[in-house]
Amino acid sequence: MRITIIGGGNMGGAMAKGMAAGKIVDAANIRVTAKSEQTCRKISGYDPRMQTGTDNRTAVEGADLIILAIKPWLLEDVVNEIKDKLDYSRQAIASVVAGVNFEKLHQMLDNGSGIRPVLFRIIPNTAISIGESVTFIAADGAGQPQIDTLKSIFDELGLTMIISEAMMPAATSLASCGIAFALRYINDSMQGGIESGFTPQDARQIVMQTVRGALEMLAHNETMPQTEIDKVTTPGGITLKGLAAMEEAGFTEAVKAGLTKSR
Repeated sequence: MRITIIGGGNMGGAMAKGMAAGKIVDAANIRVTAKSEQTCRKISGYDPRMQTGTDNRTAVEGADLIILAIKPWLLEDVVNEIKDKLDYSRQAIASVVAGVNFEKLHQMLDNGSGIRPVLFRIIPNTAISIGESVTFIAADGAGQPQIDTLKSIFDELGLTMIISEAMMPAATSLASCGIAFALRYINDSMQGGIESGFTPQDARQIVMQTVRGALEMLAHNETMPQTEIDKVTTPGGITLKGLAAMEEAGFTEAVKAGLTKSR
């Protein structure tokens, strides 16, 4: 499979890096475009076998899958630039652009050929660069073999789920935005450790291992978080006092508000 990623920014670059490190797509069959030569050099640094460039029209030629990984406000201009070069009888289009639904994509991509392209919407998170993403895929007009192939590519890069388009906003909030929310908790915990007297390096190490241990415990025990929380909270104990203080400060509602606002 030949894949072209239009947009070598944070997400597009992370996807390219993860795919190149996988076994399903040959790195030599990955093309990435970017606005600047500097970004192209950065992408090439991930794996020199990948092809990079600034010409979107040339990059889509011969691709089996074209992934649009650009900012929402750039999408229409980029699509208008390349759509007359696209052959929908053999090329599928995937969008990583949040908030742009299939209906709008079809309108933008209409190139007068009378063929409706196979479309995918893909929502990964930045951990895709190290093969630890949660990636959601919704399909429009794709056959099951096409869906299975795309899923197999992203399965190498973490956990992949096929969902309906209607679930995309919630999925984006929970996993794509959610990685920043998780990192915010980790960051604030580290800051708390520093304020308690630990060095920044020690606070980082302590919090990272604590979070890693919590995740591994959930996976090993196949439990939900509250089950493990109950094991370390006793009436009047310090853990319960800490949880109560967090709740009093609005912890749960703050998390839910962040998820809701980011949909």
